[in-house]
Amino acid sequence: MVSPNKACAICKKGYARSAARSHSMQATARRLQPNLQWMRLLAGNRVKACTKCIKGISAGKIKLATAA
Repeated sequence: MVSPNKACAICKKGYARSAARSHSMQATARRLQPNLQWMRLLAGNRVKACTKCIKGISAGKIKLATAA
């Protein structure tokens, strides 16, 4: 399970697994973290949300419930 401070509070996006490749194509496991930023909801509490959700909220594409 992804820890709550490393996942988006709106869409629950967490880390993705990938491979770092060296010049010899040797694969090393790595984690791609989402771009999380603090934002304030209408209820006044602060949550960490990914920038895609923040953009969607400001454009009106994502509707949040008034009671969070």
